[in-house]
Amino acid sequence: MKRRLITFSDCFKTFTRDQDKAVSPEDTLERFYAQIEKLDINILSEVNRIDNGRLDIPVYFSVCAEGASELTGTKKQMGKGASPSQAKASACMELAERFSFFAYKSNPGNFLTGDYQHMRKAGYPVMDMELLLASVHDTKTPVATLEKLLEDLPMQWAWATNVTTGEETLVPFSWFYAINEFNGPSAGNTYEEAALQGLCEIVERHVCSLVSHQKIETPLIDPGSVKDPVAVELLEKFARNNIEMYLSDFSLDTGICTVAALAIDRSTFPGKSEIVYTAGTTPHPEKALIRAVTEVAQLAGDFNSGSNYVASGLPKPLSMEEVSYITDTSKCTAIHKMADLSDNNIRVEIENCINALQARDMQAFMIDVTHEQLDIPALYTIIPGAHFRERSMVQDVGLFSAKLLVELVDDNSLLEKKLQQMEDLLPSAYYLEFYRGKNFVNMGFPESAIAHFDRSLTLQPEPEDLPYIYSYKGHCLKEMGLFEEAITVLSQGIAEDDERPDMHNMLGVCYFKQQDFEKAIFHFKRAVDLNPASGIDYANLGVNYSRLGKKDEAIHYFTISLTLDPSLEFARNELGTLLAEKKG
Repeated sequence: MKRRLITFSDCFKTFTRDQDKAVSPEDTLERFYAQIEKLDINILSEVNRIDNGRLDIPVYFSVCAEGASELTGTKKQMGKGASPSQAKASACMELAERFSFFAYKSNPGNFLTGDYQHMRKAGYPVMDMELLLASVHDTKTPVATLEKLLEDLPMQWAWATNVTTGEETLVPFSWFYAINEFNGPSAGNTYEEAALQGLCEIVERHVCSLVSHQKIETPLIDPGSVKDPVAVELLEKFARNNIEMYLSDFSLDTGICTVAALAIDRSTFPGKSEIVYTAGTTPHPEKALIRAVTEVAQLAGDFNSGSNYVASGLPKPLSMEEVSYITDTSKCTAIHKMADLSDNNIRVEIENCINALQARDMQAFMIDVTHEQLDIPALYTIIPGAHFRERSMVQDVGLFSAKLLVELVDDNSLLEKKLQQMEDLLPSAYYLEFYRGKNFVNMGFPESAIAHFDRSLTLQPEPEDLPYIYSYKGHCLKEMGLFEEAITVLSQGIAEDDERPDMHNMLGVCYFKQQDFEKAIFHFKRAVDLNPASGIDYANLGVNYSRLGKKDEAIHYFTISLTLDPSLEFARNELGTLLAEKKG
């Protein structure tokens, strides 16, 4: 079992042009290429520059080889930077980060398995359960109740360093992966680089979640106050192309600088571009600005390519009205007035960030996930209490315990027994009925699942969970061939949350089954707007356009679908038939 006490040494910056690094991006690339040659599998297929040059801000993809994509579940990583070498290095290090983390996660030898009681009996120093409550912001549930909820759950445990106190502890990896997923991995030229990046990325996600969920009015940053020559040059590139850029101070009360950037090209929106909304966190305000602005370029497709990006830390606005609380504020600040924890020594910056978090009663834990053969420093950082936009905002540890139960237990009879135990502790908890229904769905019994979803809907579920319940109930009705009933239920879900690609996909399928191809196209288009990486939804668009006799449109969407997912044989066959007909 991997165990390493993480400590930090002096790490002085030698490259500071657009990001602060221990070595130059050229040196980063040289070592990356040397290290991947030492692996037993091939993880890198190619590295490509993908921007079309309009903004003159480089964007690169690192394309996964089969060995990496099977492990990580992704086909490519994007890289950003003010120079080609930095953007290329960023794309490659993203691959190193994801490969290292998922290789660590997939190796059972890295973990112990058991519940809290088992680990304590074995004498291990386990993470305080109060931190699990803090991780989902539950201030009402007693620790004793949480312990009973987690009793007998075969959680995976990993050795971590509490970098706030310097102590080793065993953390319930399964718990934090269930609530944070892969939010927390980082890689760097040194452990210090990786640690600082991990801390900053979690803080970035934290403040973005708070601002977007609560619609917090934050100060706009005066672009005239920006002095860093690279930052000034980047902003001028957007201005030259008449792209409006709104810069905001998202630092909130963290004591660590976060700059948000929102950009729109009104001449190409919405036909060929989107509103791009992202953020960057670093110890230095102007470096945070550079990080945010280069990520805008990374996501934007030069604002003229018709590309779609996948929202992460911040939601993707469909109109400027949605973000008026950001753009129309009277609050204003200057870049030099923002929190500045920077130092030429990255070790000092780490300490400054840890101290800033500790002042707000937040501790940081780090797991060494460095791959033995790749040997590029990689960490998984956990900060209990940090928010994450994609995570449920329901502050009920029972909800997350039930979610974890369903993910960890495959035995359906044992699962039902444990759900009953949880219900004894938490009577009338709507999410337990939901998970009962989900269990029946997983077993392939949609007819039995529906009653549980209906019961869940009568138990006053939290508004944010209504779409999930409607989605699963709609899925069951669809699987039963009750397409009209499914449309009714899924439409109720869409009324609660129109940004659920799964429900738009199912509505598209239902309308297709009813041969209402125009309505099917509407929903499949909405699905790809929300999830541009969904090859199946592009293929579905191709099928529906084909049924309407619109062959050019069908060819276009089938081609995109196969670019995203070459395994879609039905799309390949349909495309081949259409191309043959066109030639004939």
